[in-house]
Amino acid sequence: MKKIIYCLAVLGMTLVGCNPLEDVYNDLDATADPIVGSESYILTGDDYAELELNFGSFSSVEDAQSLIPGFLSNRYPFWGQGSSVLVGYDLYVGNAFDVRDYNFNQADYTFTGSDGLGFDAGATPEDFLADILAANVTDPSVGDYRRARYYQYTGAFGVVTPTVSLDDNFDYGAVSGDLTTTGVANWEAHSGEGSGPIGYDVSSLSMTDYPSSDIAGSMTIDSGASEDVSSYFAEIATGTVYASTLINLSTVGDGTYMFHLRDSDFGFVARVGAKDDGAGNILFGVGASSSDLTYSTTSFDLNTTYLLVSSYNITTGVSNLYVLSAVTAEEPTTPEATNTGNAGVAVSGIAVRQGFGGPTGALDGIRVANTWSAIMSNDVLEDEIVGDKIAYETYFEYTGSEWALPSDGFYAITDADFDSMGIESFGSSISANDYLVTFLSSKYPYAQEEDAINIAYNYESSSSGSGARGNLYTFVEGAWVAYESTISTTLQFGFDEGLWVPDNTIRYTLTADDYTLISTSLAGDYPTATSSMISYGNMDRRAGNPNEWTNSMVLEAVAVVLDVLAPSAEEGQKYTVTIEVYNGSNTTEDFLVIKTAGNWVYQ
Repeated sequence: MKKIIYCLAVLGMTLVGCNPLEDVYNDLDATADPIVGSESYILTGDDYAELELNFGSFSSVEDAQSLIPGFLSNRYPFWGQGSSVLVGYDLYVGNAFDVRDYNFNQADYTFTGSDGLGFDAGATPEDFLADILAANVTDPSVGDYRRARYYQYTGAFGVVTPTVSLDDNFDYGAVSGDLTTTGVANWEAHSGEGSGPIGYDVSSLSMTDYPSSDIAGSMTIDSGASEDVSSYFAEIATGTVYASTLINLSTVGDGTYMFHLRDSDFGFVARVGAKDDGAGNILFGVGASSSDLTYSTTSFDLNTTYLLVSSYNITTGVSNLYVLSAVTAEEPTTPEATNTGNAGVAVSGIAVRQGFGGPTGALDGIRVANTWSAIMSNDVLEDEIVGDKIAYETYFEYTGSEWALPSDGFYAITDADFDSMGIESFGSSISANDYLVTFLSSKYPYAQEEDAINIAYNYESSSSGSGARGNLYTFVEGAWVAYESTISTTLQFGFDEGLWVPDNTIRYTLTADDYTLISTSLAGDYPTATSSMISYGNMDRRAGNPNEWTNSMVLEAVAVVLDVLAPSAEEGQKYTVTIEVYNGSNTTEDFLVIKTAGNWVYQ
């Protein structure tokens, strides 16, 4: 009825007055009884976006306590004093343990007495690893892990001056045509001359920070053509030779080599090829001396520009292939593919081959150099120490006083383990948990309930490359369960004096057993009131009635129940207790209490 009267007043003022309606609505809102609500609500993806939490979780309870009140004000604008909302949200609690890579640098190797970028061939790395970690890892915590990654030379090493032997950006004019015509000064056919010639196109390929990127034109190859061409440079007879090219393929066939180093005769090395992976994608491969290539297991996209870098070690005959989506200043630890063939080939040319199951596409920015750094830069570079070396990795655990080999509760996934799972590494598209649960069941068939182990493994990130990661696995009810770094939890908020504030209030409604407990405990003090309560199943709240439960009596009753229900309740714990009452009609009443100095008192 009150609302109707106000609305008539508003209508009257609209007809006869000039005062803004806003004042009337403000008066209406000020005098209307606020809504006292209670609800449970779980934050959604849209809610996290509104709160500008891009990862869909809070990083701390404090952040949740700070940000959620504003959200509740918008969601429940008309709720007033005494309202409460139990909010469900995701909380990032951090990883089970900290595991990272520590990549040894020149200063570390110098500390061991080596002049090269690796341990000397005769050194014992284990004598130095822990000390180097102790000197370089700041503020470790007990239980942290580090994967020490380092090199050791297999023999002697020497000094080379980074030198670019060939740099072709296909700057052959503004008209497309045959490469051996437009680029006759640099390229000649060595096979199939004029039979489906290799082309020159005025468009170029590009990759950020590659020194031979987007400069002039490009070379085009066709799967249906058969002309092969070569370009020559001053002979390289020692060390390692690197060759690189930007490449963008539109089709691939059954697979064969298409890009390779060569000598002055027909000694072909570091033969790079491509084939279809069976799903319309590319597999790149390399052959050291043979046309029988070793292909990677990583699929790459058609119509996408990549940087291929091949290498040939003249001393060992080993050829490696790297496929890059972005320029990297240092040679990756692990090649995409590797192959061993004839050693001792003195390299004096680069060649491109067509047909025979090969691809169709474009190549650009072809470079040949004696170091990785010279492939990736046109700057004048300092001399480098080079030699054959092997990459190693060893995990260490921080005990609180030193870095030591991990305890029994740790296991690192090996290459053999990955092979047994049919993959090379975990990564952005290969979840560790999808494989490790089964792997651990097989490796530890006699695991007992609550057995736990820290698992470390290699992870290939699409954005940051290779790195060490890990997680804790616990054996629960017959299966290995991974530790969750993000958990679902709740926070309660109450509306107090115009603001939503974090509230630890627990809502509780008395049960039939509770009324019996109250009667048993207080019948001696309040025989009439407790007798009535048991008879009618409620507390009589009529003032002056012989059966009345006064506020102080109700508080005593609530304390009896809560001392049994929550005997270990912490200081400051709040409860809202709902009780069946009779005040002329049957209804319920809420009583708000708090634990203070060991006693339950009204809030």
